[in-house]
Amino acid sequence: MPVLLIVVCYLIGSIPVAWLMGKLLTGKDLRQAGSGNVGVLNTMISVSRWAGVTVFIAEGAKGAAAVLLSRAAGVSEPVTSLTVLATISGTRWSIWLRGAGGRGNTAAMAALLLISWQSLACALAIYFVSRVLTRSSFIAARVTLVTWPFAFGLITRSWWSVIMGSVFSLLFATTHKPDTDDHLLVKDQWGGLRKFAVLPPRKR
Repeated sequence: MPVLLIVVCYLIGSIPVAWLMGKLLTGKDLRQAGSGNVGVLNTMISVSRWAGVTVFIAEGAKGAAAVLLSRAAGVSEPVTSLTVLATISGTRWSIWLRGAGGRGNTAAMAALLLISWQSLACALAIYFVSRVLTRSSFIAARVTLVTWPFAFGLITRSWWSVIMGSVFSLLFATTHKPDTDDHLLVKDQWGGLRKFAVLPPRKR
């Protein structure tokens, strides 16, 4: 049962919703558009705002499904962690896109919301404080990835949380690069997320 559940969660995660939205609405392959990231923000940049919102909901549902399916199956905490990791891995390395994909940030946050909303709040707080102090979304994300596993362990009082958090942080760190960072693209073209949210889309 645990192995089957992990495989199912990987397949759920591997559904390339962002790529499908790009193809259906514009005929574009998101891997060759914008940042090349097959995810929420690049969908907003390269397709449309509403397409990005749709992808956001779908990706969040993937992460939530991993936790809810695990709870329904009555598996242990380590297996639940593996199902979430499988979902994120499917999003990042989709079998349908020959190993390409997004980062799985939205799916991870949705899963963490169900596992420990306090830990999610802590991660967001670390990010926003770091963002204000460094004025760099890229550096803030790196600071969050380094510190969050320990905060996660302190909040849940579990060494397993520290281990799981470290694995997830390492996974995100290896896929978080300046040349594929959507926030840097937004900053370069629009001047920041605030202007991106209120100004009309750029002509493509």
